[in-house]
Amino acid sequence: MPKGEEYTKAEQQWIAETRLRLAQRRGKKPATKSGQIRALWPEIRTAIADGQSLASIRQWLEEEGGVIVTVQSLGSYLTRIRRKEMAETTKPNPPGTQPLVEAKLPPAPSPPSKLQESAKKKHGFEYPPGPPDESKLI
Repeated sequence: MPKGEEYTKAEQQWIAETRLRLAQRRGKKPATKSGQIRALWPEIRTAIADGQSLASIRQWLEEEGGVIVTVQSLGSYLTRIRRKEMAETTKPNPPGTQPLVEAKLPPAPSPPSKLQESAKKKHGFEYPPGPPDESKLI
């Protein structure tokens, strides 16, 4: 809307009524399971931090919120939510703004594990390269 131009009374009333209706709808249960879990994420995160298992949280969701999911599905939903949060905190900032998160250095390389060392060792018989020596054949 250009500067200096005001809304008419009818437009102001429409805006106020529409905002009120949208605010009322925001308080309703989301239509999808992912939306329901996302809406409850702050409480779920706190429960996890307090040491609750995903199985008990899944049971609470079913009993208290009517959200029926398996423990595996709940874990998958929570992983997606966490990834999205991480992606949002590491987005590049527009020029001239403060970074949200300081850049982290990559982790130092760890020494090779026993499994990696044993994988490098040669095991069993190895055939010599090239064609076989006919004098050594039976």
